[in-house]
Amino acid sequence: MLNIDAFAGFANDQLLYPATDVLSDSTAKDFQDTFAKNASVDGAQYGMPLIASARALFYNKDLFDKAGISAPPKTWDELETAARKITETGVPGYGLPLGSEEAQGETGIWFYGAGGGYGDAQKITVDTPENLEGATFIQKLVDEKLTQADAGATNRTPLINVFIQGQLGMIEALPPTVGQIKEKNPALNYGIAPIPTKDGSPFTLGVADHLMAFKNDGKKQDAIRKFLDYFYSTDVYTQWVEAEGFLPTTKSGAEKLASNPDTKPFLDLLPNARFYPSTNKAWTATQGAVQSLIGQIAQGKDPATVLKEIQAKADAAS
Repeated sequence: MLNIDAFAGFANDQLLYPATDVLSDSTAKDFQDTFAKNASVDGAQYGMPLIASARALFYNKDLFDKAGISAPPKTWDELETAARKITETGVPGYGLPLGSEEAQGETGIWFYGAGGGYGDAQKITVDTPENLEGATFIQKLVDEKLTQADAGATNRTPLINVFIQGQLGMIEALPPTVGQIKEKNPALNYGIAPIPTKDGSPFTLGVADHLMAFKNDGKKQDAIRKFLDYFYSTDVYTQWVEAEGFLPTTKSGAEKLASNPDTKPFLDLLPNARFYPSTNKAWTATQGAVQSLIGQIAQGKDPATVLKEIQAKADAAS
């Protein structure tokens, strides 16, 4: 067995058991539908979603009160207004990390929020009208100085630390950020809300690592099934997930942890999760192109040109 995020290559080489061959029916049906679909190739599930992560909007309640903002934004227009009011108090309104560390994540938030995305297992689609709308809005936030300085080169980890220290109005962050706040600045008065989108529709960027079982002449199949059914049993699995600071990929796990205030905001978003097209062989090249090029829109380069350049690299890898 192997735990890694990428399984499609092994599946295409026919090295893996289908999930149904190493899981009981009850365990197989317990995975969140969106995560099971994301763990599939040509309609057959090969990956067992191990742990989940999702994005949500973290916002500083004290800065919101100071700026006269009564509620977290749900739409882009509301986010722009909130960011402007916070910036006028002397603190950057929105944290925009377009540096290479996690540029594909921040960018994906705006692509999916406009109704676009990165495509699917069959075709990578970066140069689209929807994605251009998202990229143009990112540039607008920068041009109007509603973000931190040098957004095109800012990495996510240090920027989250700026938020944790109370020096940033809003940022898209992850479940482990909650634990980091408790450790570094437990006095921070913050809230967690769904990601604002163009029209306010619910969405989160989902990420999952996977377990996969390699074929071994059938000798270990029963042992693998026994282990996986035990591992994904509700009490065992949720204890492990909580210790890791992430989210469960199972429905029963989500129900058990629903009362945990640290994870509930993220769990509520999981049914609307969207994912990178990681089963597309061109995704690795696409991700690299986004990480190296997208920051240029924060430096004034035409967004349409940047998207065309990224698309060209994706097409070359297809």
